[in-house]
Amino acid sequence: MELFTAFSQAAKQYSGHTALEWEGGSLTYDQLLEKSNIVGNFLRQAISSPRQNVGLLSANTPNFPFALFGILGAEHIAVPLNPLLKPEEVATLLTHAESPLLLYDPLLQESAEAAAAMMETDIRTIPIPQILQNEKTDGVPLSPGVKSDNLSMILYTSGTTGNPKGVMLSHRNIYSNYASFTQVLDFNEKDTFLCILPLFHTYAMTVILFGALLRGSRVILFPQFTPQKVIEAFAREPNVVIVAVPPMIHLITRFTPPEIAQNNNIRFFVSGGGPLPVDMALAYKKKFNQEILEGYGLTETSPVVAINSPEGNKIGTIGPPMPGVEVEIRTEQGQKLGVGEIGELCVRGDLVMLGYYKNHEMTKSVFWEDRWFRSGDLAVMDDEGYLKIVGRLKDLIVCGGENIYPREIEEILLRYPGVAEAAVVGEPNKLRSEVPHAFIVLQEDAKGQVAESQLRKYCREHLAEYKIPEGFTFVEDLPKTATRKIQKEEIKTKYFPKK
Repeated sequence: MELFTAFSQAAKQYSGHTALEWEGGSLTYDQLLEKSNIVGNFLRQAISSPRQNVGLLSANTPNFPFALFGILGAEHIAVPLNPLLKPEEVATLLTHAESPLLLYDPLLQESAEAAAAMMETDIRTIPIPQILQNEKTDGVPLSPGVKSDNLSMILYTSGTTGNPKGVMLSHRNIYSNYASFTQVLDFNEKDTFLCILPLFHTYAMTVILFGALLRGSRVILFPQFTPQKVIEAFAREPNVVIVAVPPMIHLITRFTPPEIAQNNNIRFFVSGGGPLPVDMALAYKKKFNQEILEGYGLTETSPVVAINSPEGNKIGTIGPPMPGVEVEIRTEQGQKLGVGEIGELCVRGDLVMLGYYKNHEMTKSVFWEDRWFRSGDLAVMDDEGYLKIVGRLKDLIVCGGENIYPREIEEILLRYPGVAEAAVVGEPNKLRSEVPHAFIVLQEDAKGQVAESQLRKYCREHLAEYKIPEGFTFVEDLPKTATRKIQKEEIKTKYFPKK
């Protein structure tokens, strides 16, 4: 189904229900639809050419859904951008997308205008509230004529300074993904979603904006992640759904008082956006007396591929594939592997992207000839069909002919008292090609108390000798994406630059 029509139908069905809440305000479904119609009608007047790529620069404020649904309702293509990007990075992506117009939240006016000034092509920049106050713009209901297989948005995952990688997702891609995961997690109009993830990212956009708003749920927007405010919210609000990444889960578990943890209102707690350490999942279970549901996905798959269900949760796995999603584990030559064998996770179904924008060669490189998408992640499937991610194909460390999966080492290190974060990467080595090297972030009260020798001894007790890191480097923090995923390539570039 086309996305704006799906939203419009839901908004009419739940018209009097609260759709959005934020500090200082709220909107019902019919009010959200009205404002989206206003933005959409404005865009139809402002852009003469059909099906244009419209930039969207907004943090977690109501302006994001106003603009997103408005762009889709006007039959254009949304290009949501990371609000943390520098102006030159925004300019690079808008140039690549050939956007004639950028809608922005007033909080990001300086960045939006600076980016526009850097571009060689003309681009019009407009603050979203200005559109809503324009007397010439009405809220005539929109009825897009686009088809399900038409492009709905371009999501940039990398290349802000080099060769941009824009993932093209159709209306069918996103709607099918929404339909699949809501079969596993039955969201409804009584649910309250705590939106602590950035809305520009596919994880929050598909699971929260579409997952919640097409089911009549209420979404509370958090401009930034603050553990204390999240804890207060799930102690206060009914039927809470939290969608988060592991670092957020760690902090929520750590700072929630026992009396709140045992009397919380959490209905679903979903983890994604990166591997959830088993010890972190068990710590949450022990404190909250409930389990986190770990899932897995990529921007290229709209995003959810697999997820655990409340009735069949298996800690340490990402669950089985969702309904309507096919997966295979394959060798680097494309041959299908069996149960218990490690290989690349490949995906097929309506959720798989159309391709990378203006990059045919890169698109070709991530698909097998039979149109199975190559995730780049190493996985293994058990005899019940549950999947476990063991690492990234490009992160695999080949040490003296032995395959080493960094996540296995990281899981051990994270069990050591005082270790807050761990990232293991391959360090170049003349004799063995490469060896594992661990980068460690310690908890505040453990700094100066944990030594390399202690970690090495602990690893030796739990790992084969060839898996023990050659070196341990203590750092204050690790480079991360907007969804808090550790960027190992940046670590390797900084500490082990190619000569």
